[in-house]
Amino acid sequence: MKTCPVCDTPYGDGHNHCPTDGAVLLASQEHEPGHIVRGKYKIVQKLGSGGMGIVYLAEHLMLGGKVALKFLATELSKNPQFIKRFRQEARAAYQLRHSSIVEVADLDQDEDGGLFIAMEYVVGPSLRTVLNQTRKGLAPERAVHIAWGIAGGLVAAHSRGAIHRDIKPENILLATDSEGGEYPKILDFGIAAMTEGITNLSHTRGLLLTPQYAAPEQWRGTPAAELDGRTDLYALGGVLYEMISGRTPFNSSTMEGWMFQHLQGTPEPLAKLRPEVERQYPGLDAIVMRLLAREREQRFPSAKAALEVLAHALEPPAYVPEIETPDPIVEAPEEAPQAPSDTAGFVTAFEEATPELPADETADDREEEESAPGRRPKWQVLAIAGSLTAVAAIGLLVWILLPAQPTAAPVLQLKPGIYVVPQPIAIADATPKAVIHYTVDGSPPNEESPVYSQPIASLPSGAVVRAMAIAKGHKPSTDVAGTYLWQEAARVVATPQAEAVYDQAISNFGRKQYVQARGLFATACDGGEMKACNYLGYLVTHGLGGPKNEQQAAEIFRKACEQANLDSCASVGSLDQDSGNKIDARKYYQKACAGGVTQACDLLRGME
Repeated sequence: MKTCPVCDTPYGDGHNHCPTDGAVLLASQEHEPGHIVRGKYKIVQKLGSGGMGIVYLAEHLMLGGKVALKFLATELSKNPQFIKRFRQEARAAYQLRHSSIVEVADLDQDEDGGLFIAMEYVVGPSLRTVLNQTRKGLAPERAVHIAWGIAGGLVAAHSRGAIHRDIKPENILLATDSEGGEYPKILDFGIAAMTEGITNLSHTRGLLLTPQYAAPEQWRGTPAAELDGRTDLYALGGVLYEMISGRTPFNSSTMEGWMFQHLQGTPEPLAKLRPEVERQYPGLDAIVMRLLAREREQRFPSAKAALEVLAHALEPPAYVPEIETPDPIVEAPEEAPQAPSDTAGFVTAFEEATPELPADETADDREEEESAPGRRPKWQVLAIAGSLTAVAAIGLLVWILLPAQPTAAPVLQLKPGIYVVPQPIAIADATPKAVIHYTVDGSPPNEESPVYSQPIASLPSGAVVRAMAIAKGHKPSTDVAGTYLWQEAARVVATPQAEAVYDQAISNFGRKQYVQARGLFATACDGGEMKACNYLGYLVTHGLGGPKNEQQAAEIFRKACEQANLDSCASVGSLDQDSGNKIDARKYYQKACAGGVTQACDLLRGME
């Protein structure tokens, strides 16, 4: 059996590379129950397998306790560089002792030379198993409790200089304490560090860069020595986001798409995905988004800081005394006071609306009420209620007297012109709750015309779109029109040489040899391989392997976008947005979104 070290997908022995991400598959040799390892561990049963190897439940023959034995993949056990890292990092992991970290009890080689780690055996499912069973997300109280426990383990590890670098639900086990309470246990501390530099095994920027949770600095190729605890906090934010919403912050089917989203995308706010959680715990969304901040400086400065915030995440953001309904209730006057003409009139209206202290309330009653913590005296409550009534009446009168302003004209977000591929058309309006009516045959729109509700995905060449906006209480806008012409560009077919060069460039990119990769991507791009153009644009945008030039990168992305590389459309849209060119940004986002690039849809919604 072979397994992909990136996506953990198992394959038969006839496969050598993972078809999804190009990683070299790792073979693992299984042991039968009853097999004795190093004369002290007896295999009981297989617990599971993944990209790094196979995990067994074993019994310690001398001590009688149960342990989990993790045998590492055969290729890793034969790699001298990995063996050196294995011993170094496993020793460091052995020193970690915390209730939220799975303890390492032993590290050794079996009789055949295979490397294994003996770990604490945790009775309980992985967080991934739980999330797979609860598609709509966990209860926020449970999610925050788990995240708080993970943060506690990270505090202990980071204090010893240990960075996990691969926090994900698969590496979180859920244990149960003596009282039946649930708490997390972080698995595989040191594994990511062990594999650092073993890049011949994978094309994906390191063996264990998990696309769903890897921090932007990992995608940028930041050296391991320059990573710090904030990388783990980003992954923790991704895990907490998924626990609450039931989905990861980003989604893609390609490594290029994952890279783009983590480097330039914005997760959809939790308030949209689970509004009831935002209503119950209004500060939770902000905590998650800070953990997921693109730049490390914008995240929590340390795991300890995140731990302290998570400890209070379910508390009200601040105590605000509630205004209780007075008893007896003061009824509003039958006729609202007239709008004052000046400040003095406003004061008079305020005073007239302020009721006197009820005659049956004594000074002692007032003193007693004032002494109650967090409670307003009844006379203050009555005054506030009366003054709010006056202010509401004044605001209503002013709104009635204001003349209706004409609504802003709808905007056709693509200018009339010639485009090389069909472009979606979007219509926007600046007036809240405006209804937009449109036609596509050149006739003037009116209230009987179709209502615009989503981008118009396709139109025949030469179509004339006209639109107008109507908002209640406002004058209708004048209609605007745009003529759209397009022609299909001839598709460029990549040469076999360009495809071969692209594969070589990807290999260099995976080893972070950006200078060589940049030159090879440029050659492949010139040969018609549009995926190479997308990578080249990324390197040029971020100044990897050569000078940074966003204008040149935009030209490269546009070339690939015109040839239907949708990731490039999203990339050039992002550059246009950063430069303030929102019209073109929307155009390219719309094209990528219509083609199924979800991060482009998210960016497009963020511009609304």
